[in-house]
Amino acid sequence: MRVSELQPAAYPQSPSVEKPNSDAHALFTNDFNKNSFIEANGDVEIVWNERYSHWMVPSFAEGRAAYCEAKQRFCEQHGSE
Repeated sequence: MRVSELQPAAYPQSPSVEKPNSDAHALFTNDFNKNSFIEANGDVEIVWNERYSHWMVPSFAEGRAAYCEAKQRFCEQHGSE
């Protein structure tokens, strides 16, 4: 499935899709949100994550892992509060 196939909806039913190089998600509450995501990241392949109830983007996995590792190092050095 691709991002373009998702149907925007009002929160909290709006689809949640992983963003690249971060631990954030994009919520598609309208077509503008969805089209902006596609313009910035392409019409990427998505896979449903049943455990966390959001759409994963396999092509973003490496960048997200690098971000999370850097965030963990920062938290170990400076604390998380």
